[in-house]
Amino acid sequence: MDISSMIMGAMFVISESLLYPAIILLLILVIWTLLTFGRFISEYSGRVRDIDELRRRCMETREHLRNGHSEKAASLLTQMKTNHLLAEFLKDISKTLDHETCRVELEKILDDYEIKISKELEGLKILTRTAPMLGLMGTLIPLGPALLGLSSGDIQMLATSLVIAFSTTVLGLFVGGIAYALLLIRRRWYIQDLSDMEFVTRMIP
Repeated sequence: MDISSMIMGAMFVISESLLYPAIILLLILVIWTLLTFGRFISEYSGRVRDIDELRRRCMETREHLRNGHSEKAASLLTQMKTNHLLAEFLKDISKTLDHETCRVELEKILDDYEIKISKELEGLKILTRTAPMLGLMGTLIPLGPALLGLSSGDIQMLATSLVIAFSTTVLGLFVGGIAYALLLIRRRWYIQDLSDMEFVTRMIP
């Protein structure tokens, strides 16, 4: 056996060994996508945004702070009904309103929420990139046995390999498509939430 045959044989064995891990990972991503879609529906049903109410509360909060009523100011912010990220942000900044370094702490909390929003979107970014890649792996790897089955007249091997190839392609595109749509929508939501957070930090001090 020459070196080229040994190399080709090793490549074939390695690629074949990657098939089932790729399929298992793809199935895990399908479950992850369904769970993420459920969270998306729950988040969508709970989104509430009233910019006029937010502006009014910010102005009242600023007035209370000028009069030295930090507890009333904090209560105004924490009792507002809004999106979960903005609600958490308001709750966090309400704890700093009676501090001398309020302005600095507000900016730090805002920076932390920018990082938090980026982290929230990382999962969807991973899905949009890795799912089609795993689907492509699951498509290409079975083509080797399929061609061998075709050359040897083994129709059963050919059919099984093609079923695996087409199924992984569909799953990869399914996960990638849904994850990309959710990524675009949630990114728009969070950009709006971040804009509201910046508005609050400018209005309050």
